Amino acid sequence: MQPAVVPTERSTDIAANVVATMRQLGVLGLPRNYEIFYEALSGTNRELSLAVVSLSNRPTQDDLDQIGRAFFAHNHGPGIVEHAREVIARELEEVASLLRSERSHIEKYGRILDETSSGLSNRSLLSQDLLQKIANAMTIATNSTIDHGRQVASTLSDKTAELERNTSGWPTPIR
Repeated sequence: MQPAVVPTERSTDIAANVVATMRQLGVLGLPRNYEIFYEALSGTNRELSLAVVSLSNRPTQDDLDQIGRAFFAHNHGPGIVEHAREVIARELEEVASLLRSERSHIEKYGRILDETSSGLSNRSLLSQDLLQKIANAMTIATNSTIDHGRQVASTLSDKTAELERNTSGWPTPIR
């Protein structure tokens, strides 16, 4: 951690001026608003300063957000949170669909097992041919269930990696 830098008189004056100006205009004390007014009042960006000066005596948050998007798209993008929500919602829907498919497949496999068990218990004498047919049906159903389970596991792994890639640049929450 870096030691705190003692503010210079100029940066203290700008900070005080930012706060005073925002209060005078009735602007909410949001970090994105401080950024706009700090940059505008420090004089480092002429176009931004002109955009802020052109605001009414009581600028709306929408007016300020529009300026923020124009000059600080990295922080003021309208879709930063919305985009994150959409990415997560889309990925979660795909995972939920995959899990529904897996549940359906397992239920089908369970029905095959039940039918086979019922068929076996209702027979007093089982022929070699009937046992072979039952064994083949069970082998096919079991292999299908195993293959489907592997596909689901692979897809879930891919979705997890994709979510991690899509969210890797997001800030870590403070705990």
